[in-house]
Amino acid sequence: MGARFDHLVVAVEDLHDAMARWTAAGVPAVRGGAHPVGTVNALVRGPGPAYVELIAAGSDESNPWLERVRSACGPISWAIAVDDIEVARTALLAAGFEPEPAVPGSRRTPDGDVVEWKVCDVGPGPYDGSLPFLIEWTAPMGAGPADGPVLEWVVLAPPDPDRVADVLLALGFTGDRHFPRRVFAAGEGVSITLAPLGEPEHADEAAWMSIESDEPQPPVSIGLATPGERSVTEVLDEVEVTTRPDRRRFPAAALVPAVDVAFARLRGDLADWPHPRPDGRPAAPEEYSEVTDAGRYRLLAARAAAWVDAITATGLGTARDVDPGAVRWAGDRVIVPTRVTLVEGRPGTRPVVIGTAPLHDADDAVVQVGVGDPAEVLELQPDCGCDACDTGSADLLGAIDDAFVLALTGGVYAVREGDRVVRRSLDGWRSTGVRDAERWLDDAAAGRRTDGVVAGEPWLS
Repeated sequence: MGARFDHLVVAVEDLHDAMARWTAAGVPAVRGGAHPVGTVNALVRGPGPAYVELIAAGSDESNPWLERVRSACGPISWAIAVDDIEVARTALLAAGFEPEPAVPGSRRTPDGDVVEWKVCDVGPGPYDGSLPFLIEWTAPMGAGPADGPVLEWVVLAPPDPDRVADVLLALGFTGDRHFPRRVFAAGEGVSITLAPLGEPEHADEAAWMSIESDEPQPPVSIGLATPGERSVTEVLDEVEVTTRPDRRRFPAAALVPAVDVAFARLRGDLADWPHPRPDGRPAAPEEYSEVTDAGRYRLLAARAAAWVDAITATGLGTARDVDPGAVRWAGDRVIVPTRVTLVEGRPGTRPVVIGTAPLHDADDAVVQVGVGDPAEVLELQPDCGCDACDTGSADLLGAIDDAFVLALTGGVYAVREGDRVVRRSLDGWRSTGVRDAERWLDDAAAGRRTDGVVAGEPWLS
């Protein structure tokens, strides 16, 4: 039924002051508008659909919604978006819940537009603190600011976490293998954790570390991805807010909208596919020798081609197909590309090299992105190709995007000394046979090390 986390509702006394607090913390809150019941809100949101709603009383009138907001401070409820609210209600009724009938809702934005929805209380009243409510968007908002915060995860401590887990399971959420009634991954959406976790199931499959604190914990914690440069954790209106920098902090990420447009054209009928094990279960032994559908990985080559299209269309570089046998790749050869595209930018930049190779009977199913001459491989996807190593199209496409963003960012890409190598990644580095990897990269960036260094100017600033 397409259920996903939609938004967290946080009651505040003064909306203007709350907006200032959140914005000062690096997560801008912008006015969302007014509801017919008399409440007003501001939204913390970015290009993703999930968001945080700061809500305050905007009228002296009295009704259940206004009184609930007036009497509270901090997180008071949260919403699950569904594709069909009547189907979702039926599923909850079958699970023993008594959801209220769905009613229409709306909000007029500061620009004068009206967004509309249907809403259904699962608990006994508006903004119930023990259970989420359902929302079906009938005239939804457009995407938020491209540089706005993206909600990635939320940790809740409801009075009865098992009852909340029953709601999520009835709506089709998938519980984690180790914490099936406490952790609900959501692929590209928001993951939900219900505290306390308790003891893990199948504990023999992994090592677990429990961290306990005597300090009082906020009732809700959230994680947001931002274009900022550093990670910060602070408490805002009784919500513990953790931010982490994502790829948008790099100038090359500005090309992603153009890449998306080209990708929509180039992918044809190639389909996305979900993570085959969203609950975290281990792969079956036979999956390590199986490739159910090698052809679906051609979607990755389409994404790489979309990046080439965006780079050339914006005038950042030129592209040409070259003889695969004439291209030198650094290190051990993992694949033998049957097609290679060379993308060259202005003087000082390092060329980006894209090689594709077949997987079983599917042409162009493996994509290798390198930089320099010889080309240092930044990414290879799928890195194996077997069913056991498949993590879903969203994860693999994200890896391709990260490789291109890194390639266009410039700086030190890699430092190689024989078989030992350190390669930069968007969030740090990865190495083979090197203990002091950070020093290798620092020395290369400072010019104290020049042999085996792959470095170049940024393609755009």
